[in-house]
Amino acid sequence: MCRSFIVQYWIPASLVASLFISGCSLFPDDVVEQAPAEAKPVAELKVPAGLVAAKRPAQFDIPAAPNAPVTEVELKSPMQVLALATNSRVEEEEKEARIWFERSEFTGELLPYLRKNVQDFGAEKQIEITQKDQDALVFETGWVSRFEEEGFWLWKDMVEKEQSRFLVVLEPKTHGRSVGVRVQLLEHRFIDNNAKLSAIAQKREEVYFLNRLVDKVATVELAQIKLKKAQSRQITLTTGFDAEGNAAMLTGQPIDLAWSQLELMFEQNGFLVNDLDRTKYIFFLSYQQPDSGFWDSLWGTENSVVVPLAAGDYQLVLSKAEVGTRLSWRDSSGKVLTAEQITALHQALVQIIRKDNIEL
Repeated sequence: MCRSFIVQYWIPASLVASLFISGCSLFPDDVVEQAPAEAKPVAELKVPAGLVAAKRPAQFDIPAAPNAPVTEVELKSPMQVLALATNSRVEEEEKEARIWFERSEFTGELLPYLRKNVQDFGAEKQIEITQKDQDALVFETGWVSRFEEEGFWLWKDMVEKEQSRFLVVLEPKTHGRSVGVRVQLLEHRFIDNNAKLSAIAQKREEVYFLNRLVDKVATVELAQIKLKKAQSRQITLTTGFDAEGNAAMLTGQPIDLAWSQLELMFEQNGFLVNDLDRTKYIFFLSYQQPDSGFWDSLWGTENSVVVPLAAGDYQLVLSKAEVGTRLSWRDSSGKVLTAEQITALHQALVQIIRKDNIEL
């Protein structure tokens, strides 16, 4: 057994040792460092007598490498026109810095809408914009500066690096429902040197300026959408009576939706949900008028609506009505609040609903 053990481990060990000893000879120099293969010339095709040689198009020939030194290559990715507005689009295979806008319910007449956005963009960014034609379709900008941050920590500063001037062209379709906006670079200069922009860098400047203009249009459109949504939201919360004839509130929302919206309303308006019974649709609440803290006054937070309730515990019972939901307000003992209390409370809740965009 001892002899077989020695033989078993002696053979692999001797093999490893021999590999270490002859390691250099395993990889000869002619394999590790091969000389470049010489290109062998290809003999011309011999055409038999009486036949015509096939044509050899020159477009597939590889041109000879130039002797000029290799210059530094710009490795920045090309910029893309961003259709940020909902009524904007970019044509496929577009070669210029151009975007198309379509008329929508938020734009009205499209051409005046875009003219105003161009002028407002210049006023907002402190860029001089001049109308260059009688039809108000061509606008020229003043110098638009580009800044870069230099320095470190407390000594950081924004340093002007380059300036550009652009032409903004509005291109309406004959039907007036589509208008293209094209940006063209007129002039560019670096502050520190006399270098010139490459064709790719010029296109990048045009696209960057166009994207800023599109962002302005998208911001105006978003504000209009929010305003219209707020105007279209109807507050259905009114005063009325419950099934027993007690003063209550009524909302046109289904009971489950009203339940979820009330939870949102309680969070920031002084109500604390101590307990709830989802099966019977009862909230057990505590009310404490919220205080305006230091940070609220510092950051300009809206003042909270004063709810005409004394600090204490209350119950809010929801029940299904013929249309919508009844809201019955009660004190901690379950006694229904008076009609005067319900009316005053309703007026405060309507203000909260408008302020917090609650659907009740």
